[in-house]
Amino acid sequence: MKNRNFYIAILAILFGIVVWISVSLREQYVVTVDAPLLLTDIPEGIAVKSALPKVLQLKFRGDGWQLAGIILGSKPHLVFSSAIFRGGKPITFNDVAERVTITPGVQLLDVKPESVRIELDRLAFKRIPVVFDAVVSFREGYGQVGPTVMTPDSIIITGAESLLRTIDGWRTQRTMLENLRMPVDITVPLSMPEGYLITLSDRTVNLSLTVEPFAEKAFSGIPVAIAGEPAAREVILLPPKMEIVARAGIKQLSSLSSTDFHARVDYATVLADSTGTVDVEVNAPPGVQIVTRKPNHVQYIIRKRL
Repeated sequence: MKNRNFYIAILAILFGIVVWISVSLREQYVVTVDAPLLLTDIPEGIAVKSALPKVLQLKFRGDGWQLAGIILGSKPHLVFSSAIFRGGKPITFNDVAERVTITPGVQLLDVKPESVRIELDRLAFKRIPVVFDAVVSFREGYGQVGPTVMTPDSIIITGAESLLRTIDGWRTQRTMLENLRMPVDITVPLSMPEGYLITLSDRTVNLSLTVEPFAEKAFSGIPVAIAGEPAAREVILLPPKMEIVARAGIKQLSSLSSTDFHARVDYATVLADSTGTVDVEVNAPPGVQIVTRKPNHVQYIIRKRL
């Protein structure tokens, strides 16, 4: 008996829910639906150059039963031929109303954006470099050795000629590489173009960088040269040589010597100085960081060449 009463109660609850839904769906509601925007019949050699939304937001009003078919069924698609835009005509509410198929009794109330202007231009191609957009950090005692290598390091973009003239590089998606202590070899997606404006020859690039333990090493006896010294003058530097401490990967440091570093002072800097000391510029091999230098400044004497 108890089981029978339980089942009756469940059926009563379910019946009440069905009645409530049935009554509710007879009411009037307003819903917003995203409708994909599609262009067809774009002539060969022509491309879109204006910003184009991927979807238009359509606002409908109708009974709940009618709107349920729009929400739960296949979303409306808006297909436009590019021929109607050649005179500069924008997409408006009336254009959308003519193309959207809706159930009788459902009313289209609004379209966002209200107007979409589509401009066409000559199709063009352009090869541009890939720009690695990343935040890179290393575990203490480690660092990058050599350049970051991307394959491919450039891509071909296709789109409206006037638009391509404004693009000089294409970024990867933002990538976080943190606390690195081992070499990196990963596939990185490129940033995707918005709308239909640009197509890319590649969607991803392979990125690799070498990470090694870092160390520091002192190099002494590096001569300081004078750049731009005239034939009739001689500059004597005090001291004439310097010492540096360099930081780099252990393998790279082990192969370096003092001759791989070049120190110089510009003669024009000496002439412009009024303190009696000038800074020394030190050039290091790629990937090598100068940690300290001794001395930081040198004194000088200018005299006629003997």
